[in-house]
Amino acid sequence: MNTERQTVSALLNLLQDENVKVASLAMEQLLKLGTAAEQAIAEHQEAQDPHLRTRIHQLSTILGRRRARLEFIQAVRNENVDLWEGVLWINALYDPDCRLDLVNDTLTDLRARVGPGTPSTPRLAALMRDQEFAVPDQDVLDVDLFLAERVLETRFGSPAVLCPLALEIGAQTGWRATIVLFEGRFCLVDRNHLLLDPGNDWHVVKLGDTDRFHPCARKHIWLGILAQLFLVCLVDGHLRDLHHFGVLLTALNDSALDALPHPLGECG
Repeated sequence: MNTERQTVSALLNLLQDENVKVASLAMEQLLKLGTAAEQAIAEHQEAQDPHLRTRIHQLSTILGRRRARLEFIQAVRNENVDLWEGVLWINALYDPDCRLDLVNDTLTDLRARVGPGTPSTPRLAALMRDQEFAVPDQDVLDVDLFLAERVLETRFGSPAVLCPLALEIGAQTGWRATIVLFEGRFCLVDRNHLLLDPGNDWHVVKLGDTDRFHPCARKHIWLGILAQLFLVCLVDGHLRDLHHFGVLLTALNDSALDALPHPLGECG
């Protein structure tokens, strides 16, 4: 234990170094110490040295993200999270400062707009069009399309978020549907085999006997969102976020980080 305390003390001293590379290596080593590192980080949140204080806060953020990530993975494995809750959780995993209370307030308002009466797919399609929820015409890689908070604010979103949103709104009236992959995109199919396509202005069409689609489990939807966030981080060069979502993707696929290509595979 004495040796561990000495190691922590030495690493804390290195965190005060003006050389960013030296401090980064010390941070990396601290994160490997588990409980001892967490205790040291908690004790030095208000350190007088500005370099130490800044890096301690960075470490605290990293540990917070790691805990949130592990909680989500465990909840998915234990099947303790529903579809929309998982979509919101992913939003918070990307942006811990997101206002999920505002998301819920907006959702409550949208549910109220469904109105009384027998639930139907055409009614829900009309509501989504009236509220101007849409998939962008061009195939753009924009993180906002995969975050529920931003989708509810801008009204533009990926079908992987818009389909769960429509299900959550429709549930207020007892409307039920299944998210499916149809012709390579996420759509909704109700009990009467009516297909609702958010990518085609919420067009409703009756499926024929020869039409083929693949029902999606909750995890398939979450993986679709996570894969897109991973791709955004890769294109934008955000390595810390890339590692964050790489861990989520591989864990939910029951594989290890080294299954991914460089640089994550070699750093795993």
